[in-house]
Amino acid sequence: MYCDLYPAGQRAEKTSPEERKAILEDVATQPLLDRMLRGIAALRVTGRVTWGSPVVHASDIEITGDQATLHDCQDGSGAGQADDKTGKHLTRGTGGTHLVATLHKGKDGARRVSKVEQVEQVERVEKPCSPTA
Repeated sequence: MYCDLYPAGQRAEKTSPEERKAILEDVATQPLLDRMLRGIAALRVTGRVTWGSPVVHASDIEITGDQATLHDCQDGSGAGQADDKTGKHLTRGTGGTHLVATLHKGKDGARRVSKVEQVEQVERVEKPCSPTA
């Protein structure tokens, strides 16, 4: 489900505010769900959309009961924000972004992402983020 998070966010951006939650509920749960909804609303108010897709390099997956965590050494250099009207790329992500995602299993048995946090720089020195690390 983690890999589905970013494409779902882009689909939600292109719909009305009333439809966004239903799209995101397939892949996200609280508190991430509300955070994504607020983020999309803020992005759309500024006339921006996202372009491209980050490349996910998931590793160190741990499952304990209904909770799972994974590390992602994400390459966001092929994604960013663009002007909605012109399509002009305004920002570009970077490579080697170390993220930790928490997923929870719902009553339907599906795991949904509840939290995504970026690992602080100090921690990255101890465990560098690279797809092969």
